[in-house]
Amino acid sequence: MLPHLESIPVDVLSQIAFFTVASAPLTGLGAILQLLLCSRNLHDALSLKSCPQLYARVFRSRFDLVAHLRRSRLPSPTTTNLALELQRRCAVLRRIRHCHVADHSILPDLWTIYLMLLESDGMNESQLHSAGIAQYIRMLLKRCLGRQGALRDDTARALAISVACLVWSHSEAIAHLSKFITDMPPEERSQTLSELRPFVTGSSNVMKRCPSSLDGSYSRGPEIMPGACVGNNYRALVSSIYTREYTLTTPSLLSASIFLTFALKEAIALQVPKHLPQTQVVARPTEHDGPTIEDFFAITRRRTPLVADSGHQSSSREPFADRAGRKMRASRSLAHDEEFYRVAHRLGLPDDTWELRSCIGLLSGTWEGTYMTSPTSFCRCPSQKSDPTVLPDFVSRHPIQCRLEEHLCFTPCIPLPSVPQNGDFGESAFKHLFMNDCEGVTVRSSSKHRYELFRPTDSSENYRDPRHALDVVITGETPRRLEATWGAFIFFGRIRLSDGLVTLTRKPKYSGDEGRGTWIFEGYIHNRRSFVGRWRSFGVSERESLRGIFSLTKVDDPPSHYCRL
Repeated sequence: MLPHLESIPVDVLSQIAFFTVASAPLTGLGAILQLLLCSRNLHDALSLKSCPQLYARVFRSRFDLVAHLRRSRLPSPTTTNLALELQRRCAVLRRIRHCHVADHSILPDLWTIYLMLLESDGMNESQLHSAGIAQYIRMLLKRCLGRQGALRDDTARALAISVACLVWSHSEAIAHLSKFITDMPPEERSQTLSELRPFVTGSSNVMKRCPSSLDGSYSRGPEIMPGACVGNNYRALVSSIYTREYTLTTPSLLSASIFLTFALKEAIALQVPKHLPQTQVVARPTEHDGPTIEDFFAITRRRTPLVADSGHQSSSREPFADRAGRKMRASRSLAHDEEFYRVAHRLGLPDDTWELRSCIGLLSGTWEGTYMTSPTSFCRCPSQKSDPTVLPDFVSRHPIQCRLEEHLCFTPCIPLPSVPQNGDFGESAFKHLFMNDCEGVTVRSSSKHRYELFRPTDSSENYRDPRHALDVVITGETPRRLEATWGAFIFFGRIRLSDGLVTLTRKPKYSGDEGRGTWIFEGYIHNRRSFVGRWRSFGVSERESLRGIFSLTKVDDPPSHYCRL
């Protein structure tokens, strides 16, 4: 039988070899390996070096490639490159299945896993979840975090936490996940939160002031909060993604830690005060101002959206071949474009590219979420003793809501001037701007400062690509229906176009509420649905200032025009 098999043409042999693994896409390539071991002639004919088209075909049937083609705007990688990438990914998946962690392979494996998730339209995630990525990252975090962590590497920590944000889930209905955030033992969840706290509060020595733009210059706008972002340039490396060389910079350790902190915290529902009125209808006759039990329940039901919760439930029930063959109307990987452009920059391209401005338009809409106050914001009694090696937990969790709009400045107009260090852009904007519902934002003293209101559904002849904007000013306010419940505020801010850092100033809307204070929020948008970062009070001394972290979720869908980017 074997001589007859060896006499078959190579293209037919390749077809046979492909079908030996096509029926089990979530397993390894053991069937092809067994075929190669039948004889030397078969091995020579079907080896990766002799028949790369076979392994490139297997790659296309098991992994997503659409995101790479969209982001690079280049022809498809060669069969040899796809074959080599398949070999590398299979090795990583094998180590995940066996929970094998070797010091020399941790960083390369984490980069491979992280980039696979950013490129995933469903198939990459299925491969990782079937290999047990959730449990693997859980094990790896124990080596990266805490005083007992054996792996003292900030890049590995940032990557491991970022991967956890992408693969852990609140839901129990997701296939391949044997452990969920809601099912974690309380002591394990508490331990993970305490180990994340140094990165969230800035007590770790990894918190550094980072440049405001990729060329190292500082942008216009308010002063960057200490620790508002992690200096990614300290661990940049050049790596090949398929056929092109990229400079990879570490994802934000702070941002990922805040995101995961809220996801873990929200597994425990807030305790609703029982003395409050049941609804606003009951509260109005009694002239009760503030939230009701119904309002609190609405907040406790809202959670920081996890990627593993969105879309994976429905797609996991489809046959793998159907998902591999059909074209998705809205690519799942689109939600990760901004994150990819923040960490991966293709060599040979200028820093100021359109891709780096793809965050414009994402803030427009309604956002709801919660913020927590750092325990360091409060004075401690001198007689109070505490363990200096253990950071205290956040003291409270409160709701926050806002409806935001973006206003874009295009050439030949000039953006608003910068504000001095420690200045308040909101105060500066109030002195210079007034709102015009038809024209957007204009300047009272000079027509050279002109901003157009961003309209997601604009299809007129005057439409201009938002990525051409020179500057983005954000305005907003608390939704009217929530003013009596949680307070009325107005918002002013800016987007740093070099990396998408959002800075918002929040002020009381009505006179007489000045005691609520002015707060500054800084953070990044993740997955186009989450806005997380730090906040601090403004205009008071360092000793008296309040500070903490926040997580906002976009209530309405992202602008439809992003499917065209």
